[in-house]
Amino acid sequence: MMQSLARGLVRFEIPALTAIYLYFVISDTVPLAAWILLALIWLARAWTTRQLIAPTAFNLPILVLLALLPINLAVSVDWSLSLPKVSGILLSVAFFFAVATQRDRDAAQLWLAIACGMIALAGLIGTDWAQSKIISASFIYDQLPRAIQNIPRSLAGGFSRNGVGGTLALTIPFLFALIITKQNAGEKSPLPPRPPALRRMFVIASAFALSLGTLALTQSRGGILGTLVGLLAVALWRERRVAWVIGAGALALIAGIALGYGDAISAFVLRMDAGAGTFASRLEVWSRGVMMVQDFPYTGIGIGTYNPVAHALYPFFIAAPDEVVAHAHNNFLQVAVDLGILGLIAYTALLTVFVIGAMRAYRAQPDARALIVGVFAGMLAHQTFGLLDAFMLGTKPGVLMWLYFALVAAMTNYHLPRTNRQ
Repeated sequence: MMQSLARGLVRFEIPALTAIYLYFVISDTVPLAAWILLALIWLARAWTTRQLIAPTAFNLPILVLLALLPINLAVSVDWSLSLPKVSGILLSVAFFFAVATQRDRDAAQLWLAIACGMIALAGLIGTDWAQSKIISASFIYDQLPRAIQNIPRSLAGGFSRNGVGGTLALTIPFLFALIITKQNAGEKSPLPPRPPALRRMFVIASAFALSLGTLALTQSRGGILGTLVGLLAVALWRERRVAWVIGAGALALIAGIALGYGDAISAFVLRMDAGAGTFASRLEVWSRGVMMVQDFPYTGIGIGTYNPVAHALYPFFIAAPDEVVAHAHNNFLQVAVDLGILGLIAYTALLTVFVIGAMRAYRAQPDARALIVGVFAGMLAHQTFGLLDAFMLGTKPGVLMWLYFALVAAMTNYHLPRTNRQ
């Protein structure tokens, strides 16, 4: 009976994590009872499978990141900013190990597509559309419902449009890869696809369309740029002649710079989340991040505390004293600022393992190539977005990155014996 109860707890892990994470999104906290439940699930898994965590190539950098968190909290100047990020990392790691043991690829594709659609819907009804935009279209924004409000630590009560854009950069290339793949059921048969395949494609296509529409409404330059890079990567995978389009775009960019439009191009790219963004202001933000890494190379400043530390120790000249500058506007720099050099090494190792794992899985599993290309293109889009913006580790939408890590881990472990996997 105890064995059956333990197995039931393990099967309940992903639904439990989902419920806890949704509560975390709206409350910024994780109840003690939730942590106890997750601990019981992990103990049940250790008892039933004889292993506490799945053996993956991601484990070492993950353990390094986890080991840095207590030190990071100890040096943080504001636990109200750091604790939510730490909770986000812990829940994301729990999702990673829960998903990395899954075997049903079709179910993984479907549920992830549903999650992508829900993210786009949440962005549509919960984004603060009053922020600065490229094109004014109040006749559209005024009609959009605002069903999600009072988001913790939100400047205007809703989601940041740039944050929503950066999240959709992760999801849209993934959905696009699933749509254009030719490995759907019935492709090699003269018979039409079976109803389950049609329903799955309808869900994926609907999530893709909703995501594109929400991204367009965000007018997030970073999100659009990252998404475009991801879509081009998927298109290049399906059709090599797309390389000519990429080459022509590169030549047009070089020609624009040569003709004196370099300042206009850089201004458009740099003004991702602020109407007054300039190259000088972005350099100022980056320089403060570099100073922080130089001064706190081993511990970081405390995850999520860039704004108070910068204003207190490294005052801005362009940004106003009361202006909130939430992060260092670069993914890699932000990790180093938050967690120190060792944290940056661990983060880079995660991405390196991801790329190597995706390449190995692509060669070993031809029937799963659309899924692998999709998560790779999504990660590429996200990191492109992160060149001039940032998703701090522990940021709530950042759990998607960990799900992508988990999918690659599951793909690379797919042929391991059953005794080595859950």
